[in-house]
Amino acid sequence: MTNRLMLRCALGISAGALLVLLGSNTLPAAEKPNVLFIAVDDLNDWTGALGGYPGIETPNLDRLAGRGVLFTRAYCSAPACNPSRASLLTGIRPSTSGVYQNSQPWRRALPDAVTLPQQFQAAGYRVWGGGKIYHGRFPDRPSWHEYFKRPQDPHPEKRPANGIAKTSHFDWGPVQVDDKEMSDAVVTSWGIDFLKQKQPQPFFLAVGLFRPHLPWYAPQKYFDQYPLDSIRLPKVLDDDLDDVPAVGKKFARLRDHRNVTRTNNWKKAVQGYLASITFTDAQVGRLLDALDASGHAENTIIVLWSDHGWHLGEKHHWRKFALWEEATRVTMMITAPGITQPGGRCQRTVSLLDIYPTLCDLCGLDQPEVLEGESLQPLLKNPSSRLDASRRHHTRPQQPRRPQRTLAVYSV
Repeated sequence: MTNRLMLRCALGISAGALLVLLGSNTLPAAEKPNVLFIAVDDLNDWTGALGGYPGIETPNLDRLAGRGVLFTRAYCSAPACNPSRASLLTGIRPSTSGVYQNSQPWRRALPDAVTLPQQFQAAGYRVWGGGKIYHGRFPDRPSWHEYFKRPQDPHPEKRPANGIAKTSHFDWGPVQVDDKEMSDAVVTSWGIDFLKQKQPQPFFLAVGLFRPHLPWYAPQKYFDQYPLDSIRLPKVLDDDLDDVPAVGKKFARLRDHRNVTRTNNWKKAVQGYLASITFTDAQVGRLLDALDASGHAENTIIVLWSDHGWHLGEKHHWRKFALWEEATRVTMMITAPGITQPGGRCQRTVSLLDIYPTLCDLCGLDQPEVLEGESLQPLLKNPSSRLDASRRHHTRPQQPRRPQRTLAVYSV
């Protein structure tokens, strides 16, 4: 039997068993916690809590980090939007599914996968999603009872705003609009409206924020918070790639770096990224305020994650699509009432793959056998504890694998 056929059999069994086991969840519906699931696109460690950029203003991300556990060494399964998100939301590694590219329809590779939102639907949750949760081309409508598509963003009158010729979305600059006109603000308002509603059943609310994904367009006031003369550039050595193997050098987008430096855009690019992060931070703050005002906060788990990191010139590279620390390390934090304590910091190495089983564990849901992550509940209770290494690196018999691929992560 081929690996692909074995995987489909395992997934089919999981999907069928899900329907049979609906009544076996350990927590009654009235006692199940709600979930606020916040995705942020292309966010590296440039937050106040993680300290990736001194002086960045992220009061709301820092507030959320202080409410529960911040994972300081969380990593994605693949440094690209589609494979990372598909992996998190199905609980299946790219090395198992074969989904590595943004252009791959992940559902075609995993037709019977029970996604994280579907698992919550089956458990009696009201499951709504808005904005960018899955990669934009593959929103997977069956995952949601209701789904709100992110609208188009306003843009500068003249593009490219950065003046770099022959660029499209590799652009940055302020837009002369109010926050409410930005797509992330519209999606956030949709999420706030949901939180204001009376909830007759436990809910799973997913809010996907697009910034700081390119292009880095944000209202002028966020650019004004980071004057160009205050911008700190990443430390980059001229010979930074000399000791990198040939395969690693191929990751670097040298043309991007030349375009940025030759046009005197490096500080402006960093400014655009910072402005986009702080704009997104404001949306996170609006969601947290709405949750606190809703009366649901004491029974709502909050998970915030980014799909991968981002380079801003380190290793002469821009964007993601690389295996260095800047592209693979992510922002991830979890608040679970009654489980986490304020101000927790976990330095254990964890994966976005662990979110699916963790939420099942916290909410008393059955876990599909094909999940390849592990519940982080022990680390939520005690951030300095250890997970069982034998459980984190074994292969379940129901999980046929493709030939294992070796990935090297280079740090600057």
